[in-house]
Amino acid sequence: MNSFKLLKSDHLIHGITTRVGGVSTGAYSSMNTGIFGDDKRDYVLENIRRALSELGTDAKTIILAQQVHSKNVVIIDDETNFNTMEKVKLENTPLEGFEMYISAVTDGLMTNRNDVILITFYADCVPLILYDPVKHVVAAVHSGWMGTVKAIGANAVRKMVSVYGSNVSDIRAGIGHSAGICCYEIGDDVIEALKVEFSVESIRDFVIPKRYGKYMIDLKEANAKLFRDAGIVQKHIEIDPDCTICNPEKYHSHRRARGGKRGMMSAIVQLK
Repeated sequence: MNSFKLLKSDHLIHGITTRVGGVSTGAYSSMNTGIFGDDKRDYVLENIRRALSELGTDAKTIILAQQVHSKNVVIIDDETNFNTMEKVKLENTPLEGFEMYISAVTDGLMTNRNDVILITFYADCVPLILYDPVKHVVAAVHSGWMGTVKAIGANAVRKMVSVYGSNVSDIRAGIGHSAGICCYEIGDDVIEALKVEFSVESIRDFVIPKRYGKYMIDLKEANAKLFRDAGIVQKHIEIDPDCTICNPEKYHSHRRARGGKRGMMSAIVQLK
């Protein structure tokens, strides 16, 4: 389980799983928390249970993001009606005693409640965790290249400010393990899409040109730039350097699996 020193607090539980320490087998081995995949459901739920136990969470309501590579960030507050969400059946499973809901068509979850656990999923895309220790608000965000193009991280910052009254100078940001610039190749189509949100000059800061219309991209730095442009100061941004593609023993990777079966990792957060 990876975490951020910058986000360490008695009032926040957070972590991002690796592929180590679970019960799944084969291509999903071993810590696969991807509930939307084809792995055995009880294996996945046991893996989630182990992750929650390792982190020391105590809430019993779990909210999952049903990710679609959008810029949508859903607020989970006292007005949230869980009956509008899909409920996952947990009777006679390793998570019996919990309630689990799926927040549809969203790639980010945000809350100021301490009785919910937020979970988002990854297998090369960038995990983002935002925390405001003053307003006591946390968000978990999934940002692949499409989410980065749509600036979902900056959208989460804006929501923290507009909904909860956060001061941007108080917000801390963790950027987790994901596909790195060492391994993440893209084409001209992604470069053109990036130009909607980024200037040509700024793209050069996180993209290395190759030949024949190919490039290597640093999505972590792209998201860090979005955070800085949204007003978060550099000293409040922490980046995990690990690449999921070239660390097969530690991380699941969609690109490494070339579209085949593979597990997923999760960002997990709970306020205390």
